[in-house]
Amino acid sequence: MPLSLKPPTQCALWTDPEATLAKPLKQQFALHATVVEESHWWRHLLQCRDCGQRYVYEFHEEVDWADGDDPQYVTFVPVETQAEIDAVCAAPQGCLGGFTPRLCKDWPKGTERPRVHWVRAPSQ
Repeated sequence: MPLSLKPPTQCALWTDPEATLAKPLKQQFALHATVVEESHWWRHLLQCRDCGQRYVYEFHEEVDWADGDDPQYVTFVPVETQAEIDAVCAAPQGCLGGFTPRLCKDWPKGTERPRVHWVRAPSQ
């Protein structure tokens, strides 16, 4: 079921996502919980070190056995309440598309650099 969340307008990830993601993840975010950590799929609860905004973070990598050009997908979903955290964390692997807003960093096979973009509900 789609869930519309509050946009994290106070966070640098909202205002300048490319510059924020250019820095090491550990420098920008504190790890609060690990939900899943497998070789090609991670899901963590992170908190912005600057503003305190919490995010459910997902990394998913598809193995390209033929060319070694593994597509990589990262998603940040801003959360505030425990109910929001529980709902996002319970979503199946790769299924955070029902939550808005969400920040996507998509690096498909054959591209030189990732595409970083916010996905927002029409009212956001």
